[in-house]
Amino acid sequence: MKRVVFAILALALSAPVYANDWSKAADILSKASVYLETAEGSCTGFVINVNARPAVKEGVKKNFVLTAAHCDGEKLFVDHVPATVVYKDSKKDLLVVEVEDLGRPALKLAAKNPKIGDPVASYGYGLGLERAIFRTATISDDALYIPEAGIGGPFIVTDAQFVGGQSGGPVVNLSGEVLLIVQRGGSGVGIGVGAEIIQAAVGRFFGK
Repeated sequence: MKRVVFAILALALSAPVYANDWSKAADILSKASVYLETAEGSCTGFVINVNARPAVKEGVKKNFVLTAAHCDGEKLFVDHVPATVVYKDSKKDLLVVEVEDLGRPALKLAAKNPKIGDPVASYGYGLGLERAIFRTATISDDALYIPEAGIGGPFIVTDAQFVGGQSGGPVVNLSGEVLLIVQRGGSGVGIGVGAEIIQAAVGRFFGK
């Protein structure tokens, strides 16, 4: 009996431990995420609807892009294409813009917020770099309230800090579904509102 136990234990200890495979999600994010630019600076966004409105003329489509409301500004461009604001919620820090078809796919919104301990990944043009940054993290808090006037919550917190330029970018699960949006970062953490708030505020703008 002891030999059997030792054999099972040895097999368990020798078996390789694989980390989460983020290759699928990374590929989805790289195709759907966009670079936002205004006279004030740069942010990140992602396509949420590839056929936002009926074509004005044959062969012309419009896309909806979601980003953070604090990314709004003069001379708004998405991937260097002029964009127009169609919805802004400064309280929840959400902004939907319309832009001519970018040839990118749309991301899907998760049905529920992530929970503490869930693995996630963010994607965005941090520090205004030409190539976007892909970063994995873990959910540290799923209902944070910030006791400052006009902020509140609830927010979702990750254990990986978001950096300037990532604002408005997606944070997803292994399937590439949006769990939250990048909004704040500092002191080693990242903060954003979750899928349930996004759905309530701007769910109608997402593709079916």
